[in-house]
Amino acid sequence: MAELSTMMSQASCDLHDAPQDGAKKNPLELCADGLDLILEPLGKWMFAIATLAVGAMSLPIVIDVLARILMGKSLSGVVELEEYLMVVIVFLALGYTQKSGGHIFIDLVTCKLPRKAARCLQTFSLASCSVFFGVMCWRTVLTAMHKTTEYSTMLGIPVWTALALAAIGVAVMCLVLLQQLLRSLSENLQDRAWLGIILALAAAAALLTMPTWLKAIPWEISRFEYGLYGMAFLMVLLLSGMPIGFAMSIVGYIGLGVLGFNLTPALNSLGISPYHTTASFILAVAPLFIFMGLLASEAGISKELFDTAYKWLGRLPGGLAMAAVAGCSGFAAVCGDSMATAVTMGSVALPEMQAKKYKSGLACGALAAGGTLGILIPPSVGFIFYALVTEESVGKLFIAGIVPGVLLALMFIAAIWIIATRHPETAPRGEAVSFGEKLASLKGVIGMLILFVMILGGILGGFFSPTEGGAIGVVGAFLITVVRRKLTWKGLLRACEQTVFITCKLLMILIGVSILGYFMASSRLPFELANVITGSGLNRYLILGGVLLLYIILGCLMNVIPMILLTLPAIFPTILALGFDPIWFGVVTVVIMEVGQITPPVGVNVFALSSVAEGVSMGTIFSGILPFFLCMVLLIGLLIIFPPLATGLVSVFF
Repeated sequence: MAELSTMMSQASCDLHDAPQDGAKKNPLELCADGLDLILEPLGKWMFAIATLAVGAMSLPIVIDVLARILMGKSLSGVVELEEYLMVVIVFLALGYTQKSGGHIFIDLVTCKLPRKAARCLQTFSLASCSVFFGVMCWRTVLTAMHKTTEYSTMLGIPVWTALALAAIGVAVMCLVLLQQLLRSLSENLQDRAWLGIILALAAAAALLTMPTWLKAIPWEISRFEYGLYGMAFLMVLLLSGMPIGFAMSIVGYIGLGVLGFNLTPALNSLGISPYHTTASFILAVAPLFIFMGLLASEAGISKELFDTAYKWLGRLPGGLAMAAVAGCSGFAAVCGDSMATAVTMGSVALPEMQAKKYKSGLACGALAAGGTLGILIPPSVGFIFYALVTEESVGKLFIAGIVPGVLLALMFIAAIWIIATRHPETAPRGEAVSFGEKLASLKGVIGMLILFVMILGGILGGFFSPTEGGAIGVVGAFLITVVRRKLTWKGLLRACEQTVFITCKLLMILIGVSILGYFMASSRLPFELANVITGSGLNRYLILGGVLLLYIILGCLMNVIPMILLTLPAIFPTILALGFDPIWFGVVTVVIMEVGQITPPVGVNVFALSSVAEGVSMGTIFSGILPFFLCMVLLIGLLIIFPPLATGLVSVFF
């Protein structure tokens, strides 16, 4: 869901070509094939276990919540069980995720390079990462051996078993990377790119031994300067095509190795951080809400939302486009992701608008912009990861997103009405519908609306935590779709599998954030940077403008959640030092990042929507986005001028 653009761009820029039929395979290719015979079935079995864990993880939480509310008793050990399941989901899926499409990366540079140069960069990345994950596996095994006498408090589960699962998952990941490295080397050999192979392997060796040889250079560099150089080097690795989570982990390891007295702290971080980051009950909120959204999508709720909105708004000028935006708003309440909202609603609404002779620019522009509501209207996965990085309240962020989300949807609808009124041929009116039909249409969406209100109300009322709310949402969505006979076993399995894929990719980045965070804390970069900026005498809104401009640019290149995980650890202390409200900034951050999602030249929402808008050029879609782009800029201005738009409801409920 959240990584659709990455997977599409990866498919378009794939550097692996299968050898021609009948071509003689070299020893490297044969070794890769041998590894594949082991890794393919092993990876599938491990991924299947992770899929089962996703399907089961909501049940203990829901039983615990019901027992607490109805009988005043809690089940012991639920938190520990969920932490164990998180380890299973993430680590057992690591290798198969890499094998099935790879983790999230930026291909801005690699797609434009000559084929041989791109393959050499790929070889460098795979060589570096395969060795790095080998070291991570070794350190995780050592950590497990040191924990043989420790048990979980409530269930008495040996801690070493969870660490052993993590080590197995990392080991399989290492072998998958090794297999891909062998194929990459084989392809380079076939191209006779000898120099490229030598440079790639030499660069990988230099990268991984950097803590040793950097210390040997007699120069005087402060910890703050090391932090700055580390961030610059991270950008170099990201632009080389190395997956975001891998690059952050490697830079964090190198930084700790350089700043420490020896390599022990850096090596220890590789054995401890991945497990402790993943084994988190709070973090379980992410897969639960993702799963809920995917269940809703599989159940066809998007079509019913659109049909309901069309019956109420279709007779107005531009009514179909308005209905698409309203449908996006409703689907956002159960989905939580902008790209998935745009693509899902696009597949439902775009054929209808094309049949009614809507101009392609307006139709696609409304859907691409409507998709941005998916990350703003709660429950939002973007807000969840913002809260995880900044340690702010998920409930407060959910509440803060309601008014701006509804306001932005109304602004989109108003923009459509103005365009359709001035140019009726652009968006013809729909057929008249009786009031009885309008009321009858509400039956299709009333269940999901009740579920949405129940989740948000339960969190705000203190009946359950956001993580428990996610579990309630999963079970509720499942029951609604089963009662209405909308969900098949195939659809349920697909939702579970996609949840594992998305969770694994995002958690890998969060692991990178954790390891990199140790380096940044050691260098004091975020705090020193905040001191430098606040002491510069610049107006704080000028600095905020620079941050927002950065987010628009990054938003053109990647999805919102990777942006949050990549940038917030460095930027957030500065925002606090400037005196901005962290909840308000969370809303502004999400909105401005979404502006980047529909901004040329890339605009990942536009790219994703183009996959369902057959025969419509990217230029046509971008031309139709301008009115909605201006609406989003206007909303940012209103949030800056009137912060209570985001914080007003928060002060009422908290």
